[in-house]
Amino acid sequence: MVEAPKKAWQWVTVNEFERPAVPTVITVKKWWQNFTHWLSPKSENDEQDEHENAFELKLDEAIKELDSVFSDWLNDKDDNSMRWVIAPPHSGVAEAIQHWAQQNNMSTMKLPDRNTLCQPSDPPSPKFTKTKVWLMPQLAHTFLRQTNGLRWTREFFAEALSGEAGKGLIVCDSWAWAFLEKVWPVPVSELWTLQGLDDQALEQIGLARGEGRLRALAALSRGNPGIAAAYSDRYHRNSDKAFELPQLPQVVEDATAFVCYALLVHYGLTSRQLAQVLPIVSASQLQIQLQILQQQSLISKQDTASKDSLWYITARGYPVVRDFLASRGFWLDKF
Repeated sequence: MVEAPKKAWQWVTVNEFERPAVPTVITVKKWWQNFTHWLSPKSENDEQDEHENAFELKLDEAIKELDSVFSDWLNDKDDNSMRWVIAPPHSGVAEAIQHWAQQNNMSTMKLPDRNTLCQPSDPPSPKFTKTKVWLMPQLAHTFLRQTNGLRWTREFFAEALSGEAGKGLIVCDSWAWAFLEKVWPVPVSELWTLQGLDDQALEQIGLARGEGRLRALAALSRGNPGIAAAYSDRYHRNSDKAFELPQLPQVVEDATAFVCYALLVHYGLTSRQLAQVLPIVSASQLQIQLQILQQQSLISKQDTASKDSLWYITARGYPVVRDFLASRGFWLDKF
């Protein structure tokens, strides 16, 4: 009997999460690229075509697979427990959860206004819809890493884990979660995420062809489908051309690392919020770093419903920024 192929989209507990193995040739090549960068640094400024050939990631199957892990919990009227979902940057996890929650008529919790979190007065308290299953769409957007900026999130944790908040599904970016685990070191059960996609899974969802290229793509993206999609069609699926990563600025400083880390931990920040969480960096230096990182296609600005735009680490820039922060000894996410 022929064994059925493994599903590309699999929801697993965080303890079951696995990253694709990194081929030795990629490890050596990455070392050589870093070495030659410092000998003859080369800038890449192609922000204008950042999404020109981007592969469109379809999450329909990922959303459908959520039923297999959460439907029993959702339909059990006597179960008022929580489910937590960790979402690596650009992975599509948060989007899939939000679509599934809408399909199941869950109530979406209102996020606090981050521009008011650091004011002396106490921020409004979290409001839980206890008569209906609720969704926290992005815990990373409920705090600022500043003296007064964690009050709302601390109150959320206290009430959510008290057993009196009703039944809910909480989504949190992986970098924010790595930080918040230290702020509120209470073990959380039922912690879920999307399984890392290996070369076979990437092929199933329609990404780059060719066994060696797929393995390289899986390793480069660390199994993150959104990062893999950002690199897949950019240089043609069947091409043997090496993946071209954005380069770090020729001169990197502590401020460069602080800006990158702050943007990841908060899953995006406005310029004003960035100044609040990085008071040790002058306003002019912040603007310089933002401009340089944007020129290198490592960050981009996205419009929001409010007047201020959020700065994010780009999908193509994420592998570069993650390696950069690792080399500087920053606390990383687990994905």
